[in-house]
Amino acid sequence: MTYGKSSKRRGFTLIELMIVVAVIAVLAAIAIPSYRQYVQRGDRAAAMAALLQNANWMQQQFTVNNSYPIAGAALYVPKSPLSGTTKYNLSISAGAGTTYTLSAIPAGTADKCGTFTLDNTGLRNVTGATATSADCWAGR
Repeated sequence: MTYGKSSKRRGFTLIELMIVVAVIAVLAAIAIPSYRQYVQRGDRAAAMAALLQNANWMQQQFTVNNSYPIAGAALYVPKSPLSGTTKYNLSISAGAGTTYTLSAIPAGTADKCGTFTLDNTGLRNVTGATATSADCWAGR
């Protein structure tokens, strides 16, 4: 037996572990908000697509019946997304047979774009938003 030799210690020191934890915390602080914004942007795009599907359906109804469905009528796409947790509820917020305004209202969480609207003339707008209509509908 040799008592004078010390064996090599294996593992990490507490300081090394704390540095790793700090680095992970900084990365998470940056990544999580970016990811949430990315998901919200995808939800908005799905809501806009659903509004456009409903606008197409409204035009088909006008072709067949010579009038648009009135406010409160059931829509072709009633929510966005169709499966899973509802992010936007869609409705005909104004309609008199010769005109309509479709709305996509955020369900639950607040969104900087607020409520999306689309009318029979193709006018796209947002209400209750902190962002402009051009920022929310850009490129669509």
